[in-house]
Amino acid sequence: MGLAVSGAVEVAGAAAPRLRLVRLEGFCPVARPAQDDGRYERRFTTLFVDEASCRSGGVAEVMRVQSPMGEQFALKRLRLSQPGLSEGTEQLLRDAFDAEFDTHQRLSELKGFPRLYGRATVEGCPVILMEWIEGITLQQAARQLAVDDEGRLSPLTAARLGRDLFELLARMSYVEGGLAHRDVSLRNVMVDTSRVPLADQAEEGAFELRLVDFGSAAIWEEGDSSLTGRYGGARGATADFAPPEMLTDDVAEVAQLRHSPAVDVYAAASVVYALLEGHPPYDLSFAAREQQGQRSAYRIKTELAFAPFEGAHAAAADMAAVLAREPEVAVAVGQEAAALEAAPSSGKVRTALCAVDQLLEQPISRCLAPQQPLRPSAAAMRDALGRFCDSYRQNIGRALRGQPLVECAIGQDERSRRVARRRRLSRGLVTAVSAAVLLAVTASAALLANGMPAAFPAPSGQWEGPMPGAAVAAVLLLPAAAGLLARAVSGKRGLAGPLLAALGGLAVSAVLTALVQWPSAAVAGALWAALAVAAAAPLCGFAATALFSPEAAAERAAEAAPKRPVLAWGADPAPMLGLEAPAAALPEAGLPEAAADESPTYEPDPDSDPAPRSEEVLIAEVCEETA
Repeated sequence: MGLAVSGAVEVAGAAAPRLRLVRLEGFCPVARPAQDDGRYERRFTTLFVDEASCRSGGVAEVMRVQSPMGEQFALKRLRLSQPGLSEGTEQLLRDAFDAEFDTHQRLSELKGFPRLYGRATVEGCPVILMEWIEGITLQQAARQLAVDDEGRLSPLTAARLGRDLFELLARMSYVEGGLAHRDVSLRNVMVDTSRVPLADQAEEGAFELRLVDFGSAAIWEEGDSSLTGRYGGARGATADFAPPEMLTDDVAEVAQLRHSPAVDVYAAASVVYALLEGHPPYDLSFAAREQQGQRSAYRIKTELAFAPFEGAHAAAADMAAVLAREPEVAVAVGQEAAALEAAPSSGKVRTALCAVDQLLEQPISRCLAPQQPLRPSAAAMRDALGRFCDSYRQNIGRALRGQPLVECAIGQDERSRRVARRRRLSRGLVTAVSAAVLLAVTASAALLANGMPAAFPAPSGQWEGPMPGAAVAAVLLLPAAAGLLARAVSGKRGLAGPLLAALGGLAVSAVLTALVQWPSAAVAGALWAALAVAAAAPLCGFAATALFSPEAAAERAAEAAPKRPVLAWGADPAPMLGLEAPAAALPEAGLPEAAADESPTYEPDPDSDPAPRSEEVLIAEVCEETA
């Protein structure tokens, strides 16, 4: 058992914290120095616990500890003192705690993740020793940075926070096998303020974000080897931010879906949306009411579309009041307006800022797609938000002058541009070869048949005479001309329209070719072969345009994406889901639980004294934390 000194160690000063001495037994460090004489481990084995900093979660508690040398750490302890705890449940809790340690260890050396020092036991309970993060949660930071009473942030600040958050997710792909956090939310992202205060970080446009709480994390390549997969239970994700696949078991290959980085992309985009609007994309308070099974969060997120965000500028009743709380944007507006011949009106400034803010709609919507394959990578979203931030001031000036804006849409990054260039090159090459073959065959056949005696039925009787080469060329070019005309009329680069038109042109050409009588069967056979090649060549070009054209790909994606009715914030989803909703059973919608005032992972909570919970509740909680 670890040694605990009864009472507190009093330190001089009236405001000194109450400290308790604890000793870590069996300390196993994550890494040992090359020249280790035991001093490294002794650095961690005797610690003073700041009891006022204790923060209790479902099955564990985190507290700030201090070494005799004054170093501060975070100590996470698994609580095994619950009454009525069976051996099986206790082993489940220990396995979950070990899994969290192993997952966290993979990320410990990466910037943006708490450093891990080791694990041990205190009074028989497993503990994890890690870096203490001096800061606040993103949820608290959002309240401090809000520019209106609804909790909205400046779109520029929200995009910068999102850019830095997606950078953390992109780093998770660096570890072997990749990792998915699976519970990205406002309370699991912290802003480190130990070196730079939050206000200064906002002014500099770069935030020291830390991703914490890896109880739900999973390796991409392991399938469903998690404790949730073995024992069942909840999935361990904050419903307001989690993607649909984390909210149900009734989906094919759900285990593989939950081990994808696309899970975090959806959740992080929901966080950015919440920063922009002051609330998550969906109001899930209806999912927790009397008809929970019918108003499930999964159905709401898959069958209904979230309302497009307004942003602080579009929703502002007083633009001057909002700009007064975002001085960087106000300065940019002033400088860009000064370059105009006439000072813009307040309405024109609002319109310009709204136009710039709406550039975020496309990348956020892509990330919030219900289907994983439609979501971009974390790196692509990071780059898109980075372009938005870098060109924000320039776009304000462009919008005021009525010029096209610098896009930040997904697919505008350098890698996507390289892919687009390769696709254009492939399309151009195939089209050029097809055109060359078509022209060569047409020219050869026209020269072969030019002046050759032929007969053709005419309204006034049988026509006989030398066949003009131009007539043969026109018949051979008819399928290609029909396909090109159909594509020009439709304005799309798909394959169906040109294909049908080309086949129609081919049918007409075949009829005309069959009606002509040539002096020999060899000539007729050669012309039939030329017609076959002349019809096939443009089809290859049309197919290349449809397959390699970015515009065609976008059109296919837009047509394939199901059109979902928009669910406004606070609206009852029952009518849209085809359900009956008794009005008496539906209280007024409020902010979801995730948007309420919650304590951060590493924040003092002196009054935390959770009541004993049953074994069934403990199993559900640990499955939720280790899904």
